[in-house]
Formats: sequence, structure tokens, C-alpha cells
Amino acid sequence: MVCVPRLRLAVATLLATLALALPLAHAQPLVRVLLAEVPTTVVAFDGAHRGALDGRPFATAHALAWPLEAVGDELWVDGRAVGRALDLASDDGVCWDGRAYRGTLRVIAADGGLRIVNVLDLESYLRGVVPSEMQASWPLEALKAQAVAARTYTLLHLDPTSDYDVCATIDCQVYRGRSVEHVTSDAAVAATAGEVLTYGGTFARTYYHADSGGVIASAAEVWGSDLPYLQAFQDVASDGPHARWTARLDPNVVGARLRAIGVDVGVVQRLTVLEVSSSGRVVRAEIVGLGGRRVLSGTTLRTQLRAWNLKSTRFVMSGDLTVVGEGWGHGVGMSQYGALELARQGYTYAQILAFYYEDTVLQRLTTQASR
Repeated sequence: MVCVPRLRLAVATLLATLALALPLAHAQPLVRVLLAEVPTTVVAFDGAHRGALDGRPFATAHALAWPLEAVGDELWVDGRAVGRALDLASDDGVCWDGRAYRGTLRVIAADGGLRIVNVLDLESYLRGVVPSEMQASWPLEALKAQAVAARTYTLLHLDPTSDYDVCATIDCQVYRGRSVEHVTSDAAVAATAGEVLTYGGTFARTYYHADSGGVIASAAEVWGSDLPYLQAFQDVASDGPHARWTARLDPNVVGARLRAIGVDVGVVQRLTVLEVSSSGRVVRAEIVGLGGRRVLSGTTLRTQLRAWNLKSTRFVMSGDLTVVGEGWGHGVGMSQYGALELARQGYTYAQILAFYYEDTVLQRLTTQASR
């Protein structure tokens, strides 16, 4: 499917004369991926397509564009209130914001804005996740490990009480839809179809990150949840681009980010590390400015360090505002560059997963496992 801009076409007549069709068909399980939250949007089709308005199905043979906006929790289409949610799909997939997606595009009115959600089956979703999270040119065994970790993560986060299950960014798993699909990552998804990691009969929490900086962090030190299979340990050496890095804190950026959470220390002068975890990650630090000082820790510290554009919390200070760090990401679970190195050494995907998620069980689902 090629995503191209189209002229806006009126849909008011269509809304008045919708032809009923069979409900949109999906394989199971379904994943609902939040692509974005926007004030308005237009979804265009260059031929026949189908959909549902609040679950009421329709089909049309016309090529047209759907201009959408929200008024409170009510969806408006071409100036007409139609309900809360609109599903749109075609045999060729869907396009939104210049990117192609498999499955259905769901637009939901919420809090005066629109939630753009891609609804598709799990294995199709993974075809857009694996090459977004890990380079498709990497060894197949590393990609298989990524596919299993991403599949398990997704199944653990299915939430029927919410409008969506996962987001499409690094806050969940990066997902770029159909446009990034690659023959090698597709092969990794297909070869591990239905395979997940479990612990104690439930899905394991298969967190992963780009590079550990040489030491894996425990879930307890990062999030306060002690899980037997997510402990701190020495990682395999990685020569990735994020293994070592240096950054200079921008006093203006740091000051602005602090003020956004109600902390004002004036012009920032210095960051001092006060405490590190067992894996060498900073868990308590003091920020000093001309107008005062403040000790930061826990989630507040991690959020601020990320907002200051630091790649990880595994760092030391080299001067007042110069940071020398190792790795990228939270450091819990599988290191993607570590998985690359292990694959290069001849590890299978099962061995890579066992290395990072000790004592978990790799199994293929015949039905959806308990959560």
C-alpha cells in the first residue's frame, strides 16, 4: 500500500446511506496500539473500504477522505456527530500520517481530542515491532530473541478496560507499522510464532533495552519490584555505539525541566552523584544552582535524567556538568546489543533468552496463557 495525500471528499452522504457489511474480521489475539493523540485528523482511502461506527458496520466502494475531530468525548465526521469511535479498514491496509499499517485504524474521541489506534493481530504487530526495536540486518538468532521478548511483553499488557494496550514509542515498544517490515525480521517472527517466556505459569516481564553498559540492572533497583528472573549481573561485553558516551548538561534545559515539575534552583551550576545502585546506576543525586539545591531520587530522578537527554543512569561526573556514561536505557532484562554479541558468538535465541531471563520457561502457546 502506498500512502499518498488525497483531496478532502465529503462523507456526509455516505453517513446517511451506509451499506451494512460483515463486522471487521481479525485474527486473535488482537493488539490495540496507540499511534498518537491529536486534535484533528483526516484518514484517506483511494478505493473501496469498510469500517464501523461505534460497532455498527458499513462498507463503501468509494475513494474518499474522512475528516475527523472531537467535541468532548464525541466523534465528529465531516461536521456531523457519529458516536465515540470509528473503525476503518481495507483489503490493502490503512494509512495514517504518511505511514502504512496492517489491520484496522480506530479513531476514538477522548477528552476533546482523538486517539489514533491501530488494531491488528499479534503476529502482524510484531512484524512492525522487531525491525523498529532491533536492526533487521542483525543475526537471525538475536532477532528471534527480540520477537519472543516483544511478544511476551505485549501479551502481558493486553488491557480490555482501556482504549489501547500499548503505545508505539519507547515508552512501550517502538512500532512503525508496515513500512519497516523486512524479510529477516519477518522470518524471526514466523520462526517463533506463539513462543513466549513464562515464570510460575504466567507471562514473564520481558523488559529490554538498547545497551546495559556492561552490567544488567535488577527490576528492584530500577522500579522497586523484586523479580527472581530480573536480577543484576555482569553482562557480555558490547562494542555498540552506546557502550560509552559523554554528554554535557545544558543548564538551560536542566533548569527548564526542573521548573516544569515545580523545582527551581536558579541557574544550574552542578550535578553531584550521591548514591549508586549495585549495578552502578545513579539512584540519588543533588542538583545545585545559584538559587538553591535539591536532592533527586527514584522516578523523579530517572525522569529528569532522561529529560536532560542522558542515555542511561549508569554514569559518573567529570566536572560540574560533564557526564561520562555507559549504555542506553533502563538496563533491566535483555540488552539488545548484548543479544547481538551473544548471537555473534553462536548462541541460539533460546540461550540468549535464558541468559537474560534466568529460570523463565520458553514455550509455545496453543491458547492464550494466564496473565
